[in-house]
Amino acid sequence: MSRISEWLRSSGLEKFQDQFRSMGEDQFLGLQMQDYAEYNVVLQEDRRKLFSLLQVLKRELDIVHPPPAQGPKAPGSAPASSGSGAEEAPSGGGGNKERIRVAIRKRPMSKKEIDKQEQDVLDSDNVQGIMVREPKTKVDLTRYTDEHQFFFDEVLGEQCMNSDVYDRCGKGLVRYIFEQHGKASCFAYGQTGSGKTHTMMGHPKQPGLYFLAAADIFKMVTDKQHGDVTVWISFFEIYGGKLYDLLNERRKLVARADAKQVVNIVGLKETQATTVQHFMDALRQGHEARSTAATGANLDSSRSHAVLQIQLRRGDRLNGKLSFIDLAGSERASDVNDNDRQTRLEGAEINKSLLALKECIRALDQNSKHIPFRGSTLTSVLKDSFIGNCRTVMIANVSPGTASCEHTMNTLRYANRVKQLKGADKDRKGGGNGYNAYMPHQGNQAPKHVLNNNNQQHPQQKPAWSDAGPDKSPPASKSDDDEDPYGRSQEQLAYEDLVTNILEEEDAIVACHRQQIEENMALVQEEMGLLTEVEMPGGSIEAYVDSLDGVLQRKLDMLLRLRERLTDFKQRLKEEEVLSKTRR
Repeated sequence: MSRISEWLRSSGLEKFQDQFRSMGEDQFLGLQMQDYAEYNVVLQEDRRKLFSLLQVLKRELDIVHPPPAQGPKAPGSAPASSGSGAEEAPSGGGGNKERIRVAIRKRPMSKKEIDKQEQDVLDSDNVQGIMVREPKTKVDLTRYTDEHQFFFDEVLGEQCMNSDVYDRCGKGLVRYIFEQHGKASCFAYGQTGSGKTHTMMGHPKQPGLYFLAAADIFKMVTDKQHGDVTVWISFFEIYGGKLYDLLNERRKLVARADAKQVVNIVGLKETQATTVQHFMDALRQGHEARSTAATGANLDSSRSHAVLQIQLRRGDRLNGKLSFIDLAGSERASDVNDNDRQTRLEGAEINKSLLALKECIRALDQNSKHIPFRGSTLTSVLKDSFIGNCRTVMIANVSPGTASCEHTMNTLRYANRVKQLKGADKDRKGGGNGYNAYMPHQGNQAPKHVLNNNNQQHPQQKPAWSDAGPDKSPPASKSDDDEDPYGRSQEQLAYEDLVTNILEEEDAIVACHRQQIEENMALVQEEMGLLTEVEMPGGSIEAYVDSLDGVLQRKLDMLLRLRERLTDFKQRLKEEEVLSKTRR
């Protein structure tokens, strides 16, 4: 009996011996989760057992970087993770290395949530799986628990520190820009208060990804191989679709595309960092200038996307680029309806840019010929980070409390759409009994077991807030793939279109007013010339009157044009007020 057969029998998977009979041990250990369906491993419990078996074998055999499986697989599929697996994809330069990885980070329960006696609705295995136990109520007021299982490249439980997040998600990006001289991006996404800024910025006792990456970068710069490399940083925010330099007193910036369609940010200040301390001092200065505001979801919500860009240069030549993007907090429309108009406009613009980002990352992962960069200012300025020799990691932060369950589901659905691998798509379209590799609860086979923190199976249980008694199956619901990530209705879509027009018109009105002032100053000079001429001996009063009448008519035309634009803009603001109420 082969060792593979022995391994399968020890885990209760002996029925799959024939499927793996011709496979070598290295090939078996290199199996990835999206490969399971190719070998008829489609039931949730069997997939869980196989995944756990492979993780145990890798630890026992001390396999840090298992060879990839040679069986049939989807292009761009994710390698199985074994703790350090997050570094695998970014480190290589070959065309077979995946360009996008998605990680989920669960934060611990906050004191506020504990005081409110909220339940922890998230159950992660701290490897690749996370379960959401969503509390719901039927029409007859019967309470039940709807369970949703997700799988991602990395899942980091509440016990993980920022250093663990960096080791599994960020360290490989730093190595990649040094070894492959490419461009890498790391996004932090999630609802307000889920820990995005903590992950990126951290605090003195637990430094974030910014500091940890800087420490590794300057450590590598001291190496003889990279001794001539200099480190340059820039830090800017995207607020309301506009750019502001956080290292230069929030000076307004303009993004322009050159003849080669390369987007350049005009006036952006770049600072050479020579030490980690110098690097962090500049970041703290910029972080304090970032836009924040209170919303219905968070009293101190980041209202802008903060973009930190680290460039490695050899002389005047770019030798690698790493971007950290701390995205603005996402929230539903209902969370900002009770705020003022400015906060509502911010929220709509934030959600629009997040959807555009999702489309770009997904197109990147699927090697699409067209990537929709123009969908938002955020994707436009990050265009060069998405094309060519690049790697991307998205860290989706989720909150565990009952009150945040809907937000958490939206975040996981968003992350799931970002990481729609072709292997998972194939499972959904016909193979594997309709089993969805990333949302198994959507398949024909309902999960019979869930994961706990010890990665052990246990029967489905109802949390403390559920009614006692048998749990009846909920009525059939709409597939998650048919839902909008933010649950947007047609009214909400119309509202977002209106917000886009309002934000675009803001700049147009300011530019129109500035032009009117400049033209008015020119007309004032012309009037002064008319006065000088008419007061000269022999000056013609008739010519003076005719010329002055023409000047005043041009003034009147300018004022009427500006007044008309203001009237139209005020009307759109009234429409925004009405539409914002229909979304409640």
